[in-house]
Amino acid sequence: MNPFSKITKSPVMVLMLASLLCACELKPAVNSGGARGSDRDIWINLFDGQSLAAWSGPNGGAVGRQWQMIDDELVLSASGGGDIVSIEQFTNFELSLEWKITPQGNSGIFYRVVKNGEPVWRSGVEYQILDDSGCSDLCPNSHKAGGVFDMYAPEVNVLKQVNDFNHTRIIVNRGHVEHWLNGHKVVEYEWKSDDWYQRLSDSKFKTWNNFGNIETGHIALQDHGDVVTYRNIKIRKLPR
Repeated sequence: MNPFSKITKSPVMVLMLASLLCACELKPAVNSGGARGSDRDIWINLFDGQSLAAWSGPNGGAVGRQWQMIDDELVLSASGGGDIVSIEQFTNFELSLEWKITPQGNSGIFYRVVKNGEPVWRSGVEYQILDDSGCSDLCPNSHKAGGVFDMYAPEVNVLKQVNDFNHTRIIVNRGHVEHWLNGHKVVEYEWKSDDWYQRLSDSKFKTWNNFGNIETGHIALQDHGDVVTYRNIKIRKLPR
């Protein structure tokens, strides 16, 4: 006689077995601890509304008090908080977050930053955050929201109204880089390509030896003096 025949005939036992099988197939969508670099499904929370443990000041010290957690959002409430830099470094990754800026506000998200105490823009490539509507007619297109500041202009204008949240994705994958804004790819480039070096030579960064020069670095959020708000900051590592 099949030893499981009595068990499988019990409705209660069938439900219990089904529940166990379903539980075994579940995978966490977000992992707030360490992540396996080869697992593309593991997201690391850099900010989930509850903690700033993933961040430090540019010298490795405490995050400035002007960076505040308000209603599950990370708010630079006033000038003087300083740039903040991720504790962990990343090589190939996908970064996802939401942000909003006040009227005429300016800020930036930086990647591949060297944590050496210098301003993050001395080394990191900047995904520009800006109220484009408050930018003067003299503002270059490469300074508009979503672009690589002073190098690559966004290809389409999909910025939302001031004080509405925008969704940003930055993908860095073996030298291929994409900037996304509100579901649209607005910039695409090849790191250290001939085109990259040509644009670099025409930019304000051309004499800065550390700028965009390292493969593995930190993520940073800029204190540009304007109020800016972030939420749902997460990152996943892509295979090297």
